[in-house]
Amino acid sequence: MKNFIKKFLFFKKNKLHEIYKILNNNDIIFDIGAHNGEKSIKLINFFAKIVLVEPQPNCIEILKAKFSKFKNAIIVQAGLSSKEEVLDFKINSSNPLISTFSKHWDKGRFKDSKWDKSLKIKTITLDKLINSYGQPGYIKIDVEGYEYNVIKGLSKKTGIISFEFTSEFFQDSVNCLNYLENLGYNEFNFSEGERKKFSTKWLKKTELLSHIKKEIEIDPLFWGDIYCR
Repeated sequence: MKNFIKKFLFFKKNKLHEIYKILNNNDIIFDIGAHNGEKSIKLINFFAKIVLVEPQPNCIEILKAKFSKFKNAIIVQAGLSSKEEVLDFKINSSNPLISTFSKHWDKGRFKDSKWDKSLKIKTITLDKLINSYGQPGYIKIDVEGYEYNVIKGLSKKTGIISFEFTSEFFQDSVNCLNYLENLGYNEFNFSEGERKKFSTKWLKKTELLSHIKKEIEIDPLFWGDIYCR
């Protein structure tokens, strides 16, 4: 009980998403698209293992320095996709957070940003990551429009999965949900933007889609994260 209270107060103080409150301390977390580890550094003392996956070399150096003293942090320099291959990774130097493997991401809300570099990056799959580091309790996917390709690298149901969605490419999110439903995921939720709370109760897929589509009708640039279990 003491550890639970400590964890609850820490998450509240640091404004972390409530998803972390329903996870167990012995859970493994996959942070896919870890960037500089901004979220995982706040979680590292509360979970058994955090696997941080990031393709950008400069971010990898930051992650190594930031997590060097934590034995339960594993840093993987790679991209994730539906299969192992070498892909072009488009870099936005003015805002590296939105760099991506996606071929259409730079045609949406960030079309006027400066896409000035690219790297050849080796990719692995979620299945391979699980085989290497164990079954995760939670997989956070934030890969700027490449979510569906990442999710297709998973062949069996595992822990809770979240992935980012945007209004302009919402069909990609529908594809993700259909794929995960076929794997056995049957409860879904979402959070708007950077909000740290769920926007509704856990729903069936059709109910979730109806909720989000209504929000998109109100706000053409609506975005957030979808959670699946």
